Amino acid sequence: MPDMTLTRTAFYLRTPDVQRLHVLLDGPPQGEPWLVLHGGPGSGCAASMAAWFDPQRHRVVMPDQRGAGRSTPAGGLRRNNVGALLADLEQLRRALGIARWGVAGGSWGAALALAYAARCPHAVAALVLRGAFLTGRDDVLGLFAPRAGGAGMLRRIAPAGERLPEARARLLTVSRLLQSGTAVQKQDTAAAWRRLELERLGLRGVAQGHKPAARERLATVRKYRIQAHYLRHRAGLGKPAVLRAARDIATHGMPVTLLHGRADAVCRPANAWRLQQAMPAARLQWVDGGHLAEGAMRDALAAAIRACAWQR
Repeated sequence: MPDMTLTRTAFYLRTPDVQRLHVLLDGPPQGEPWLVLHGGPGSGCAASMAAWFDPQRHRVVMPDQRGAGRSTPAGGLRRNNVGALLADLEQLRRALGIARWGVAGGSWGAALALAYAARCPHAVAALVLRGAFLTGRDDVLGLFAPRAGGAGMLRRIAPAGERLPEARARLLTVSRLLQSGTAVQKQDTAAAWRRLELERLGLRGVAQGHKPAARERLATVRKYRIQAHYLRHRAGLGKPAVLRAARDIATHGMPVTLLHGRADAVCRPANAWRLQQAMPAARLQWVDGGHLAEGAMRDALAAAIRACAWQR
């Protein structure tokens, strides 16, 4: 367990099925607790996420989900599903002695936050969701369709041997390469995914001229291996399940803030409208910018989180 006298520390939470989840804690031990759910799936939390919170008021809990970030087994798919992730969050909450916490999630993390709040409404005091990914078939396959964004993500990877629509076939091909391809195929596939994802995020120049070290290449393979696994199965949720969770949350009167970038090219702005329709009391704020939590979106996140308060 962490040393609760420190303002920033990290520890590993061991689950009953022998996963080790890396958890970063930041802020005063007796502060108002907030859980951060990272995107991806497979990305992991960054220490910079603590900047969204008041360092004097908030106790920030930042777990890397199964197989992601610094959790082990790294890139593991065994027992890596939504049900297990939700059980992990409850185990973590109990281990830290937290009765209720606010939950902040972006992209895939927003979908996971909705699933968690619907299952454990007693444990969630407020939700702040950024750039929500609804896990629908159209959301998933839109990343792989040739016409999406001018040319689909991973458009250079030709689908092989799949008697399915092209976008679905490409997703299955990518998933197979990342799970059972040769080491070179795995690294090339992950590098292509990363390059085209950066392009979708408006960060085309980030990867140019950059030659990642072996450790970075392996981390990239692990990240997209998890992501392909989840996307292939619509993250174990699907749009009807996410919207049903949102409607359930609305019945509990839970404070919800929805933030969405007007220029979000990864998770469509229509997602925010669908969520607000399911949760009419939710506050929807449009933010100038795209999908990433930077600039105006980072400021909006910080303001929304700091506006929340509840009796513990």
